[in-house]
Amino acid sequence: MSVAAGPVAVPDSTGPAFALLRELRRGRARKQAASIAFWIYLALFIVAVWGGSLIVAAYRALRHPPPPTGLSLRVLHALPAGLAALALLVLLLLVRDALWRGPVTVPGATVDWLLGTPVDRRRLLRPRFRLSASGAIAAGAAVGIVPAAALVALGLGGRDGGDVLRLTGAGMLSAALLFAAGTGLAGLIERNPASWAWVRRATPVVLAAAAVLGGIAAWAAFGTLPAVVNTALLWSGPWGWAAQGLAALAGHGAPLGLGVGARGPGLYVVPLDVPATVLATTGAPWWPVATALLAAVALAALAAGQRAAAGVPAAALRARARTLGAMSTAALSMNTRGVAAAYGAAASRPRRARFHLPPPRRRQLVLLWRDLLALARAPARLAAAVLLAWLAVGLIAAASHGRSVSLLPVGCALILGYLAAAWLCEGARLDADDPRRSAQLPFRFGSLAWRHAVVPVLVLLVAAGLPVAAACLATGDPGPLALLAVTVPVLVTGALVNVFRPPLTPDMFVGAETAVGNTAIFNIVFWYAWGTLLAVVPMTVLLSDAIRSPGAGSLARAVVIGALIAAGLGSYAVRRARRLC
Repeated sequence: MSVAAGPVAVPDSTGPAFALLRELRRGRARKQAASIAFWIYLALFIVAVWGGSLIVAAYRALRHPPPPTGLSLRVLHALPAGLAALALLVLLLLVRDALWRGPVTVPGATVDWLLGTPVDRRRLLRPRFRLSASGAIAAGAAVGIVPAAALVALGLGGRDGGDVLRLTGAGMLSAALLFAAGTGLAGLIERNPASWAWVRRATPVVLAAAAVLGGIAAWAAFGTLPAVVNTALLWSGPWGWAAQGLAALAGHGAPLGLGVGARGPGLYVVPLDVPATVLATTGAPWWPVATALLAAVALAALAAGQRAAAGVPAAALRARARTLGAMSTAALSMNTRGVAAAYGAAASRPRRARFHLPPPRRRQLVLLWRDLLALARAPARLAAAVLLAWLAVGLIAAASHGRSVSLLPVGCALILGYLAAAWLCEGARLDADDPRRSAQLPFRFGSLAWRHAVVPVLVLLVAAGLPVAAACLATGDPGPLALLAVTVPVLVTGALVNVFRPPLTPDMFVGAETAVGNTAIFNIVFWYAWGTLLAVVPMTVLLSDAIRSPGAGSLARAVVIGALIAAGLGSYAVRRARRLC
């Protein structure tokens, strides 16, 4: 008996398979529709109850836009470069979405049951891409309202409701087209695994370009920027095209100008009956052409992504289904660490260790060596912490040079410093997640809290100490250095209190009924932010008092009380760590 050689014809089972799935999902679809309707009702109810006053204020602002202020002209000058920087960052986020989630995603059950069957990939995956693209466009239109609302609040909405509506429409259209273009590019990147490495390599370059654009925006706000620079930025690419609509319509009809007032030359709001000496201009007269170009790019990217969706590798689909499953499970259990770990494992790639630190000869330095090595092998984490520390120092410096020291900027600066400290406590967080990781160390688990505090304290003292020391040398006042020396340990020990927090238990969701409602939400908030509150709130009061009343008494009080707070928070973190093992 002879067997004919050649490929075996496999019948296409797409139609019967999809028909069977529709039949099986009929009852589940009704339940999902009811669940979606409930969540929509709940969201509308919350918006109506908690945001009713904001809606009324927005409606009044729509009918009668607020007048420009002295800050409006600076914002208008910085608008082209600032919006281009924001658009570039948004485009980067959309493109990097292809590295871990991608526009083409399928549930785990679909991956397990359908990918290995003779089902037409085009009919399976292209509807997923269209659904993601539609969601991205809707999200982009919603995001476009935010900058338009900010411009209206700053007095750049125009003279009447028509100007506000045109400004909002331009923002929504530009953002929707930008999201569409980013989604289409993400579909192409997901289809070609060879491009993933290029996206990762280009990320720091794009971030640097966005930082340069932010610097140009600051230059335009506080200096004089040549008009050719604005024109070049606005026509440099889709990020500039997306900025032109808002930049052209912001302040349309607003009486802004430069003039000479009672206090001398400067920025003033010119009344309606007084002509402005120098009208504000953004250099975007051809913004409809730029919007048309952005629309063409978005349509081309969506068409290319639609064609490429059918060719997404099965391995990529399986990896993304596992990532989304892990993140959903962690989110439902309110495990933020699990969400971050799942995202990091999918969005980053394993790297070879290029930095080697000789191991110490004394066993007491083992944990310090391990934390230093881990930090040196994660330069992005170190750079982010240093940047946050510098921002905190700058905000404190700005608050200290104001006429009155407010608690708000000092508190915001301390929150930035706390985030920097939390970024540097990754080694302690890994030990808290799995106490077995440090079982072979020659230390008791409770004492690890103090040992893990050494590296974050040293890094923050060096990073924030350099600009603070320079300022102290310039002014001859060593007080800021003393305040820094006591603030950094407080923030680090507060971060360690959160690191060694107990696991979230179901009884926290029960709470107790009171006159103002159930206390479960407070239980969860305090579980998440207890260390933050214990560190930031008292230091905000102490630093504000020390800055407001410069003198030996207030400085000594802040240093002594801050040292006691750091010691107390460190002991509290040790006690929490002992309960975990």
